[in-house]
Amino acid sequence: MTDALPLLRLRAQPQGDRRVQLLVEWASPTEQTGGTCAPATLDPGTGTRIDLGVLCAPTPVTWREHRTMDLGTYEYPEGDTFVALLRWGEHPIRTEVRPGLPSKPEPRPLPHVSLLDTLVDEDDPTRVHVRVTVQNLAAGQRVRLDGGAGQIYLLIGEGLPEQSAEWTLTYPKGGTYTIVLDALDAQGFFLGTLKEVPFTLELSTEPTPEEGETEAPALSPRARVALEETRLARAQRPAWLPFRYARPMWYGVRTYVAPGGGRVSRIVGLGTYFSIRAETLVNGHVWYKTAGNDWVPASSVVLLHPSDLRGVKLGSTAPPPPPPPPPPPSETPKHHGIVTAYVLNVRARPGVRPDNPPIDRLRRGTRVAIYEDTTYNGEVWYRIGTNRWVHSGWVRIVDDTSEQPLREGIVTAYILNVRARPGVRPDNPPIDRLRRGAHVTIYEDTVYNGEVWYRIGIHRWVHGAWVRVIRPRTAPREGTGEEPAEAARETLWQLPVGWIVAPVLNVRARPGVYRDNPPVDQVHYKDRFHILEERIVQGAPWYRIGEDRWVYGGWVGVARFKPRPALIRPDEYWVGVSLREQTLVAYEGDRPVYAALVATGLPQTPTVQGIFRTWLRLKWGKMSGGSYATGGYYYLEDVTWTMYFYRGYSLHTAYWHDAFGRPRSHGCVNMSPYDAWWVFQWSAAGGDHSPAVYVYWA
Repeated sequence: MTDALPLLRLRAQPQGDRRVQLLVEWASPTEQTGGTCAPATLDPGTGTRIDLGVLCAPTPVTWREHRTMDLGTYEYPEGDTFVALLRWGEHPIRTEVRPGLPSKPEPRPLPHVSLLDTLVDEDDPTRVHVRVTVQNLAAGQRVRLDGGAGQIYLLIGEGLPEQSAEWTLTYPKGGTYTIVLDALDAQGFFLGTLKEVPFTLELSTEPTPEEGETEAPALSPRARVALEETRLARAQRPAWLPFRYARPMWYGVRTYVAPGGGRVSRIVGLGTYFSIRAETLVNGHVWYKTAGNDWVPASSVVLLHPSDLRGVKLGSTAPPPPPPPPPPPSETPKHHGIVTAYVLNVRARPGVRPDNPPIDRLRRGTRVAIYEDTTYNGEVWYRIGTNRWVHSGWVRIVDDTSEQPLREGIVTAYILNVRARPGVRPDNPPIDRLRRGAHVTIYEDTVYNGEVWYRIGIHRWVHGAWVRVIRPRTAPREGTGEEPAEAARETLWQLPVGWIVAPVLNVRARPGVYRDNPPVDQVHYKDRFHILEERIVQGAPWYRIGEDRWVYGGWVGVARFKPRPALIRPDEYWVGVSLREQTLVAYEGDRPVYAALVATGLPQTPTVQGIFRTWLRLKWGKMSGGSYATGGYYYLEDVTWTMYFYRGYSLHTAYWHDAFGRPRSHGCVNMSPYDAWWVFQWSAAGGDHSPAVYVYWA
């Protein structure tokens, strides 16, 4: 006889020769009970205490695969009956153990499914209507429908000869799904599988190129030079960002079979994102070759700037690289400048050529000292140190040799046009659009027709009335391309670690919003801190991030330690993804090694919860789904560092947004290019099915 909790029970299965297998059986969980974890110990009934580690209940999504758990087979001494005791957290669960020959399980009458009908909605192919009719469903018994994609429904028996139910299932991704009907007892424990119906849902609306010529014609010498320069530029990109990307500037952008126009290959919408595989010049116009093997004019797309967000290594890290060699003592800088490019290559001498590859890279905002300038192929180059040269086009000279912090701003307009130069006039049309809340870096300002304009990049200007200027950003250390000094000194991070996920967040001297506790500072999106203390004030969380520095926890994503579930081996590489915090922590067994900010599924397309193992690893590939009719259409070329862990759900790079720390995806776990690359490279050591992925709420 078993003393059971509503969530689990202990079962003894005789194996013969006084050997007995002990099993945990889990009842079908709810969203509230699923994924609950607690330390567990087992006494098989012989007075021996066995530490089982942390035992985690399956979630509604993973219950079918993990509804039982083997606790081992034990041999018992002579005797009639023993009592096995499982302690799970504060709950004791007991069962009687009767060694001997295996007993035949008692027959359990199951209900009969007389109808299971599925119908795809004609107006919305993402919706599937399901009708079920069940006979002989006893009072209290249940029929559990698992429709995939986290959709679970119950039909509770009322003791009637026949019962029916209808449900509508919604699928955010195309693929193969299986509708499964299981019978449960009155406590929610598994009785048997009644029916399984697999089906394939096609949601992709990928345009098909026209038949005919698919290769570009022979290119001119100038075009071949441009292609070679593109190849060299691609080879010089950081390992975690192997491609450049672009998006259409308007709905209905056309791509062509060959550069220069002619035969249309496809017409794309605003949910399309191109990967730039090559670049060429035709009649003085730049054309990009996409991953779809067609060509799009550069004038009809906007280049993307993927997030520069990076997680933190946990534990000891390698020492920082040595600083660049200083100039001779006798030299004094002629000027000072600030890097304006997203990434600026440093070379040993002036000029871009194969025998002069990059030796270093500087990030945007890096402050440099300029000791000399020279001209190479008609372009000016600056010497910023011994054998260290950079292109002048990406360095803004500043007259004041003191600290020149860059200003940052937040777009306040619903849509803000970006133009190639200041002013609204016919010869200066918009080249891009920013949405409200977007962060921008302000490199300079000027007045045009009595109005202030801000330059936020190379040939990128916006009207100053629609940008709210916030705290200046401290420039990195001169010429190193590293983070500010206080961040550069951090070589060891410990959990918990927090990231700011609001555009701006006030810092106060103590927790709580009171008149006598005004803001003393502000922190900004993606700023990261050690969480030194946590406190609940007026029902809200507050975190201490420094001496007399507290921030409201509702706008902080915190990476915390998560005990390893028993289903993950002690030597396994795995990642824990917190849906509540929107953070990820990578572990080697029980040791955390990396923490990052992520973006998981939106409420209408949630990320599945449970314990999974990677079934497919791809360096890059296409992703598509949704439809124009129902919204949510997307077509993404060359999504990098992808690790599929459950059907179409994966960990992968998101190059099309920089909104980490809040749900954003169609169900996958979005990561910045660097963080996805780091996890992909690190987990490769764990084998083809690494990493294991544990998705949980809190």
